Amino acid sequence: MKNTHARLNGLARFIISLIVGAAVVGNVHAQDDFPEIRNNERNKTAQPMSAEEAARKMKVPPGFSVSVFAAEPEVQNPIAMAWDAKGRMWVAENFTYSDRTQKFDLSHRDRVLIFEDKNGDGKADSRRVFTDDVQMLSSVEVGRGGVWLMCPPQLLFIPDADEDGVADGPAEVVLDGFTVAKNNYHNFANGLSWGPDGWLYGRCGHSCPGRLGVPDTPEENRVPIDGGIWRFHPERKIVEVLCHGTVNPWGHDWDANGQLFFINTVIGHLWHCMPGAHFKESSGESPNPKVYERLDMIADHYHFDTTGKWQESRDGAANRFGGGHAHIGMMIYQDDVWPERFRNKLMTLNMHGQRTNVERLERRGAGYVGSHEPDVFLAADPFYRGIDLSTGPDGNVFVLDWSDTGECHDHTGVHRTSGRIFKLTYENASGKSDRTNLVSKPACLAGTGTLPTLWKRYQAGETTPDELRTLLKHEDEHVRVWAIRLLTDFWPMDTLLGPLPNARYPRDPKTRAELKRMAKEDPSGLVHLTLASTLQRMDPKHRGGLAIELLRHKQHAADRDLPLLVWFGLIPFAQQNVDAMSVVAANCEWPSEFRWMTRFVAGKAEDTPATLDRVLQVAIGKGEAFQREALVGLSQAFKGLRKADAPSSWNALATSATGKKLPAIVRELSTLFGDGRALAEIKRLAFDRKADLETRRSAVRSLIAARPKGLRKTLESAINDRAINGEAVKGLALFADPAIGKKLASSFDRFEPEDRPALLATLVSRKAFADALLDRIGNREEQLPASALSAFYARQIRGLGDDVLNSKLAEVWGELRDSPAERRELMEKYRGQLTPEVLAKADLSNGRALYRKSCSACHKLYEDGKQIGPTLTGSQRSSLEYLLENILDPSAVVGKDYRMTAVLMDDGRTLNGLAVSEDEQRLVLQTPTDLLTLAKDEIDELSVKSLSPMPDGLLQNLSETEVRDLIGYLMHPTQVALP
Repeated sequence: MKNTHARLNGLARFIISLIVGAAVVGNVHAQDDFPEIRNNERNKTAQPMSAEEAARKMKVPPGFSVSVFAAEPEVQNPIAMAWDAKGRMWVAENFTYSDRTQKFDLSHRDRVLIFEDKNGDGKADSRRVFTDDVQMLSSVEVGRGGVWLMCPPQLLFIPDADEDGVADGPAEVVLDGFTVAKNNYHNFANGLSWGPDGWLYGRCGHSCPGRLGVPDTPEENRVPIDGGIWRFHPERKIVEVLCHGTVNPWGHDWDANGQLFFINTVIGHLWHCMPGAHFKESSGESPNPKVYERLDMIADHYHFDTTGKWQESRDGAANRFGGGHAHIGMMIYQDDVWPERFRNKLMTLNMHGQRTNVERLERRGAGYVGSHEPDVFLAADPFYRGIDLSTGPDGNVFVLDWSDTGECHDHTGVHRTSGRIFKLTYENASGKSDRTNLVSKPACLAGTGTLPTLWKRYQAGETTPDELRTLLKHEDEHVRVWAIRLLTDFWPMDTLLGPLPNARYPRDPKTRAELKRMAKEDPSGLVHLTLASTLQRMDPKHRGGLAIELLRHKQHAADRDLPLLVWFGLIPFAQQNVDAMSVVAANCEWPSEFRWMTRFVAGKAEDTPATLDRVLQVAIGKGEAFQREALVGLSQAFKGLRKADAPSSWNALATSATGKKLPAIVRELSTLFGDGRALAEIKRLAFDRKADLETRRSAVRSLIAARPKGLRKTLESAINDRAINGEAVKGLALFADPAIGKKLASSFDRFEPEDRPALLATLVSRKAFADALLDRIGNREEQLPASALSAFYARQIRGLGDDVLNSKLAEVWGELRDSPAERRELMEKYRGQLTPEVLAKADLSNGRALYRKSCSACHKLYEDGKQIGPTLTGSQRSSLEYLLENILDPSAVVGKDYRMTAVLMDDGRTLNGLAVSEDEQRLVLQTPTDLLTLAKDEIDELSVKSLSPMPDGLLQNLSETEVRDLIGYLMHPTQVALP
């Protein structure tokens, strides 16, 4: 057959970061068994074995054979595969992947092929191109009326309702926000597959963090992902991130009980996907500073020598451990064609070992452990790079071979167009496989037991909440686990940085009561693990009771997974109600959990000192283990501080802990509560990348407060450090040098979205800084979008009173209308547009989303937002005239308590906000980003403006439809759901 890509030499390949091989017979092979691939820099002109020779020379266990299902030129650069209900194999090919200098060559296109073995001889005799008009393709899945393609930054859907393998229409973008990092073109979104619950699952590496949503989802409503597993519901258009962390997940599957496991390509390789988990990575901290520790992998071993460097596990050096650090592709074999010893075993392809690693999954504690079984299937072809494996329709296994030596530390360049699909067959006594019926995806759906039947009925919409609640008392713990999951399937999962902005928690007291009963009475650790995960699906205010019942189980005190998973769920509860943490602590029987509680409460001690005292009194009463953990928690909470006030219970705790091998930590805390730490130690902590995020940020705040010599140089060195630059920029506002403004403006993209308000507040605080910001907005080569500067900050630039700046603002950003005549014209315009008939068509959910983006930073409506300006819940919102007057001309009707206060500091900064309180020594000023306490002796000038802090231009920056939706929502008498 003609191959449109075969004639292209040097095509871009795609082997995402750390790829994998298959291979090894029986026991782990010695180093001599490793194929000769050493120093591939010398082999840029090398070629792979022929596909037939590569299959023939594979070492396989007795009774197995290897055949070539398809090979180049019929298939090239295969990256992923899927099976449809007709037994056809769908293969994603990637040609756009290139070398590290080019990353992706977008002069090429990627392709999806359909292969079929109609006569059952183990070779593809039918091949069709489904599409060759996509790029950066990393995965394919089939079902629900069409074909799903992961093409970062987008998830695409191509309809094929009649399943004839011919597209019914063009590709549709159903999800976006998967980034491809500029400096790392590995580790991004991949791995589409249907779960037993009917959701479409996928993976993503942490070097390409994203913010997920359906197209046109506002930034503030997107779901962040920083590595891990996500899922998407095609009908409800809901995306959910289930877990965060690991380096580069590149393979996952469900066991017979529906537990999801996944492979991480490097270092820690085997993970149990517990929804709500934060997993370890090779480096870095969780973006959530309250995630003090993260979960580790479940394997009890590594496939390389951990006493050395993981990079040294190539060229056969790690054969006796399992082949090396790089893994890719994964399946759990659940058919009955292969011998019994393979049943329910997890298999993953080990790249540098050119073999298949086998893992035995067993229950341990509340969760699972993976143990190394003998490796199988050793390849002899130096080009062999197995990248995906899957059970086929007849119960045998198919492996995609990327067939290259130019990736994962072997940099031989883009030099080949090969690709293979091998079939690994076990021959029974009759000499052929004895299974021909199709295996459903995932494999755990193929059975007829209680769980497969439940999953199928749930996907068909045939289950009811009452039925599922009945199953919460089923004798099988796995059925109880899935009853919990399905009952809470559409309850929102907390994201990386907190609860989903559009969280609509259920008002379902029956289910909540049952979950609490199970936490108290159910004997299964796996059920407890699922309940801990479910904490993150509940309204934070309801989490304490369920958590307390879990924390009372002493048998889980040393469990690897359960304490951390409970803590992850408790974080939003603690943030909303710090005082209640003393009650939770009093019921806690897990010392490690007590450490995190103490640390959290100690971090809030300045506002709630009594709560910390109560927690420390609990520790004194609970004995040595809890006293030790309380001391560690205190030490960690105050790590970045130079000096702190001693809790009232400190002397009692220190006296009780004396003689319990804790003198060092007691001395450290006594110093902190006495004379304080040295500034040199604080500076070291601020730049210690191994320290946790909150400690580093606290250290920066301490340095700014102390203002030591050399502070400017210290803070400038932090601009490129995303972990602390949001704090450092607040200190840089103290220095008047225009060079700082230029450096900050040029570094805008290096700040995380949540840190950019602090950056903007600094940039508009001085004339020279604001000038640098406007230069960046007007720079055509490195332009910052004008939308990055809100009307509020634009008004602050106007407030600096510089005609040159105002002229530049108008040129690069736009005008702030101040003329009464212009405002009257706008009032008339919107009165004419916003008729009752038009407002009746408003999308109220979209209006609420616009409210959150434009208004909630200062106003509260139905408990949604901040109460800086007047609350809107009880205002005259039903009057269009009232809304237009307050939005279009806010300064005309501003109350005396909500006038903008402008403060000129003695260091030259101008600050704008609401004066919350004032006495002879200090002024408390609320800005959009901070509550600032300003010493009166550092204020040069203070003036109360007749202006409202509410920005001009709010409606002018919206489309007609958006204005309709926002006004319609504001006038609506009751709260509505977000999109």
